[in-house]
Amino acid sequence: MAKKAKQIGLLGAVAIGLASMLGAGVFSVFGLAYSSSGSLLLVALVIAALVASLNAASIYQLAKRTSRAGGVYAYARAEWNDTASFVAGFAFVFGKIGSIAAIGFIFGEYIWPAQSKLMAVVAIAGLAFLNSLGINRTAFVAAVLAIITTSYLLITGAIGSAFSTDAGENLFNLVTAPKVVGTLPAAALIFFAFAGYARVATLGDEVRDAKRNIPRAIVISLVTVLAVYLLAAFALNNALGSALGKANGSFLQLVQVVLPWLPNWVTVFVACIASLGSILALLAGVSRTAATMAEDEELPNIFAHRNRFGSPWFAEACIAAGAVAVLFFGSHLPWIIGFSSFSVLLYYAIGHVSAFVSSSKQPLWRRIVQFFGLLLCLVLLVSVPGPAVWASTGILVAAVVIRWVVARTRAR
Repeated sequence: MAKKAKQIGLLGAVAIGLASMLGAGVFSVFGLAYSSSGSLLLVALVIAALVASLNAASIYQLAKRTSRAGGVYAYARAEWNDTASFVAGFAFVFGKIGSIAAIGFIFGEYIWPAQSKLMAVVAIAGLAFLNSLGINRTAFVAAVLAIITTSYLLITGAIGSAFSTDAGENLFNLVTAPKVVGTLPAAALIFFAFAGYARVATLGDEVRDAKRNIPRAIVISLVTVLAVYLLAAFALNNALGSALGKANGSFLQLVQVVLPWLPNWVTVFVACIASLGSILALLAGVSRTAATMAEDEELPNIFAHRNRFGSPWFAEACIAAGAVAVLFFGSHLPWIIGFSSFSVLLYYAIGHVSAFVSSSKQPLWRRIVQFFGLLLCLVLLVSVPGPAVWASTGILVAAVVIRWVVARTRAR
């Protein structure tokens, strides 16, 4: 097995965090969320941001204690127990395979709607190959893609926020067409666009000085994305108003309103760039979690095999294949996002408990943060729209049962 090398520093880790979050989610999720929450979109965004911030606080604490790859999977194994660790790891891998499929589908819809699935397959396969060449190449490409996406969102967000039209509904006018019942489901959908900062934690000791740089990278990437998302949500709601819920490609609609002279291909290009950056970072994070699970014999040992670049190539290929399978067997985008959100919220809930039990000497305020983080994760988790709650729960229970049977068989 090839030795893992510490290949990237703080900037590379931040780039992967930004690319993970500033992906296709921001180009697709706000329209879906507005359909659910109406003019309470900002409230839904704030709830999702609060959950993400509380999650980041617990991940920050755990990352300072453990440098092993795998994120919450590795943290739960070190601080809590193996069963909780397995559930976290399986939920993460299962949910993020759905995320890769969803973002691939969005990429295909932007670049060539008539052949969206084919384009998604090409993108996923190509990025899996790129990741197999090592984490340093992943970080470099992620940085380039994140810079392009961030620049676009800041420019269009600023112009859209300053735009004045009678057709718009100002975000502060929260009494216009609110949908209170749909606010939590909307927050659960928006959380899909936030759930990328912990991808940094899954890299473990492939980041130099991991216990110092991973927590810093999480904070920097989350704060940056939170500011960008607030600006983007304000701009979309301000310029499009109730039309946001009907927009097919919300940023395309935004640009047509506030920058009518800007060709549509520019937005399409940036959306594709953002999608590619997110898929790239997802493949890197999920494959390393799977590899760490294999090292602990929670998955077949072949998933832990690494090539001469230090990349878990087999895990990468299987995850890419799984995402492609989801593309062809379930292309209902809101449902796929729902499955991803449910799994990742469960993953973070386990992270909060792991942080809670990690030390008996931590201050009271940290325990309060962990408790409220856990509570909000569970509230959003059961609010995910579609069949995700019962279907994902069934799959996770089946996985735990299979794990128990395999363990009993090995013990004989």
